[in-house]
Amino acid sequence: MRTIEKNKRKHESINHPFSIGLVVKIVATAVGFYVWGIDFIWVVLGVVFCWNILKGIASCLFSLVALIGFFWFLFIHVF
Repeated sequence: MRTIEKNKRKHESINHPFSIGLVVKIVATAVGFYVWGIDFIWVVLGVVFCWNILKGIASCLFSLVALIGFFWFLFIHVF
């Protein structure tokens, strides 16, 4: 019963059609376009469409750095 009441209160308080995140994204894109021009739009589109690929590459690079750090720790402290 309490959960239903909490969810009901949350849904009643959100009545505006735009979320704050959407407004921030639109303003950031407009400012970026104004400052850097059309190239900014191409970079944003590239990041949006390749986000999963970029996350995979970043994950691999982070794992590689962690592995190098682990082996460096072993060679310094063990050998």
